[in-house]
Amino acid sequence: RDEGPPKEIQDVRDNSKDGEYWEALTRILPKRTVKLWDALGTALMEYHKVLTRRSELFSEAATLQQQNS
Repeated sequence: RDEGPPKEIQDVRDNSKDGEYWEALTRILPKRTVKLWDALGTALMEYHKVLTRRSELFSEAATLQQQNS
């Protein structure tokens, strides 16, 4: 039987400054750092594509070597 705290002692939360809080969180990291991370993320996605293609070509080469044997 868990009904929580009695009604007379429940605190009412003041959420009037929530918007300011969340807006301030968007400015924690400098824009330069965010740009750097975005560029690194883009570069890593491109690198992943290269590695995926390389893996496909390796598998294809292995199949061709097996057929040639």
